[in-house]
Amino acid sequence: MKILGIDPGTATTGYSLIEYNGDMPILLEASAFETLPEFSLPDRLLTLHGLIDEKINETKPDCLVIEKLFFNTNIKTAIAVGQARGVLLMAAAKHKLEIFEYTALQAKLVVTGYGRSTKKEVQEAVKNYFNLEKVIKPDDASDAVAITLCHIHKVLKNDE
Repeated sequence: MKILGIDPGTATTGYSLIEYNGDMPILLEASAFETLPEFSLPDRLLTLHGLIDEKINETKPDCLVIEKLFFNTNIKTAIAVGQARGVLLMAAAKHKLEIFEYTALQAKLVVTGYGRSTKKEVQEAVKNYFNLEKVIKPDDASDAVAITLCHIHKVLKNDE
């Protein structure tokens, strides 16, 4: 089973592709889509849609795991991330992918054991999980790996 993990954003969207067949997950890819800051929001969303659509066509995942929106004090950022999530969810639906959603707190708890871990702690935990030589950058890509590992542990391994 190939799982496409997504940490949504309008400027940077982290993604990961992990293969899981009941044993140890295999990290196939972790990177990020970036949109140009001089683009308008609609153009950024259109770019993001094209990038995720191409990635789904290229990698043929079995499902998509995406971070749930967490609303904090910056409503403008929350709205933009929500719009990016909408574009990403629409692309997954277009490809008839099953979609799973988890909060950043849930993902951090799975990979670090602490739901309020820092981005750096998540990067280190992901690095150690896969025995990588260095942390995955940008941190959005590492977050996408963490959200995918959350899905594997919560649903596929039936860990609570």
